[in-house]
Amino acid sequence: MGKYYETLVRPALFRRDSERAHEMGVEGMALLGALAPVRRALEWWTRRGTARARPVEAFGLRFPNAVGLAAGFDKNARAWPAAAAMGFGHVEIGTVTALAQPGNPRPRMFRYPEHEAVINRMGFNNEGSEAVAARLARQPRPAARRIPLGVNLGKSKATEMEKASEDYLVSFARLADFADYIVLNVSSPNTPNLRQLQDESRLRELLGAVTSANRARRSTLSSA
Repeated sequence: MGKYYETLVRPALFRRDSERAHEMGVEGMALLGALAPVRRALEWWTRRGTARARPVEAFGLRFPNAVGLAAGFDKNARAWPAAAAMGFGHVEIGTVTALAQPGNPRPRMFRYPEHEAVINRMGFNNEGSEAVAARLARQPRPAARRIPLGVNLGKSKATEMEKASEDYLVSFARLADFADYIVLNVSSPNTPNLRQLQDESRLRELLGAVTSANRARRSTLSSA
């Protein structure tokens, strides 16, 4: 597979615009994930290769191996079932915002092959938490997954900083039941002023609001 990728797939992708190549990868994995017999065959194959992998246990979750797919690749929860079949130990989707948004103007992704690096200035382009929640509702729930699924939440660009906590809470309410863990993204440099949320007072407010919402959610689930 490595030789096939290096000699055929990689050169073809590198002839494309970098963001278009990214989109093609997501589309291909979304198709793979939808083809259940092919996906199961791939799962069988990769399990042979990862049979000696050492599981990792953290925060009450069990990861079949230590290699995960970070947020930024599968922004809209389209590709993660295929990533699970390919052997990843977990996937983090997103970043997802309360409002659908197109992100920054193109071009916004740049290759530097000589440094084996990519720079992206995407700006949280995604379909919004309502659309992502609807998609996750049609996919395996936490108890039926082979791997943990994380959901990375960010602030909508159009939301004023003073209402940031409310914005995150909208996404949290829509997506928490589908996630094995939640990440609050306050570090991206591609959303104006987002890193102001790292200020102690703002961060305490945000974490306190989400923690309270999660306690209320867990209380409701335990009493249901």
